[in-house]
Order: sequence, then structure tokens, then C-alpha cells
Amino acid sequence: MRHRRIDRLFVIGLAVVVLGGSAAAAPQKKPVNRTAAIQADFRKRVAEYDALQQKLEAMLPKLGTDATPQQIDQHQRALGDLVAMARANAKPGDLFTPDMQRVVRRLFLGVFKGAPGREAKKYIHDEPHPVTPEINKRYPDNIPLSTMPPRVLAKLPKLPDELEYRFIANHLIIMDVHAHIMLDYVLDAIPADPAAARDKAAAPGRGN
Repeated sequence: MRHRRIDRLFVIGLAVVVLGGSAAAAPQKKPVNRTAAIQADFRKRVAEYDALQQKLEAMLPKLGTDATPQQIDQHQRALGDLVAMARANAKPGDLFTPDMQRVVRRLFLGVFKGAPGREAKKYIHDEPHPVTPEINKRYPDNIPLSTMPPRVLAKLPKLPDELEYRFIANHLIIMDVHAHIMLDYVLDAIPADPAAARDKAAAPGRGN
């Protein structure tokens, strides 16, 4: 009887060791980096648009290296019309999803912080950009494009050559430079300056 009991205990102990070892050897799932996943989804959406744009541009006569400004303008407008028709149902958030908008605003809190951030704002706002962000709308030819400081671009996912980030006031847009149209935007992407907000609140006639 005593030997049988010892045998049973030995078997139970061996099973515990084996099962415990299997559990320890099981691969551990890596925690998902939510920000990285959101940016990956953004890049996927941008790549899908880029593939569409290239198909549409291939439908137009190619511009020669000696193309005149008038021919370039006609090409842009023709491509813009094709893109607008292909994206007739496009809406804000198709590229900059709500999650991606939050990521951009969070990143920009650091980008525009302190003296370097104020300096970056000066470069961006060196000229007025009285444009309303609007999907598939052509960016006016008579209004200069904003400057994009390197510290800003370094925080944003890289875009295909046909696309650019730009600012309209404090709003971030994605622009198709071949079609010269706006594709999507993040409203109030640049955080408000706390000092400017205090001055505005303290101005005569306010806060009463």
C-alpha cells in the first residue's frame, strides 16, 4: 500500500512539472502598441488612396518635361475632377480616422511645446491661409502653402511622394500635390497657446 501511494505521488508530481514546464515554454503574446496600430491603419488608408490616384492619373495624357504652366494647371484640374468623382462619397475621417486625429493632437502637444514649439508656429503662420478645409476642394492658387517645419514632419507618418501635409491656420490637412486638392484634415491640430488664451480672456469686454 505504501509503495502504491508513493507511486501515485510520484506520477502527480511528474505531471505538475511537465504541465508547468509546458506553460512556461508557451510563447507570450506581445502587448499591442495601440498608437503603432493606429498609424499602421492610417498608412494603409493612405496607400489605398495613392493606388487609386495613380490609376486615375494614368488615364490622363502624360506631361512632358517641357510642359508649360498652363498645361500643368490643366493636368492638375483634370486629375482633381477625376479624384473628386472617384471619391464622391469621401468624408472627414476617411484618412485621418478619429483615433488618428487623437494621435496627431497628442503628438503635437510635444512638438509645439516651449520655445521650439513657438518658433515652429512662427514658420507655419508666417502668412495668412484663409482657406476652409474641405474634402476634394482645390487649394486656391492665390494663397501660399504653409511651411512645414522638420520637427513637425518628423512626428508624422511618411507620405507617398504625391501627397503632402500642410497647415491651414491651426488645422492639419493632407493634400494631393498632383491634383492640388485637399483629401482630409484634423481640425485644431496645433494646440492653443495658453498665454494667448489668457490674453484673449483678459481682453476688455470678455469674461463679463
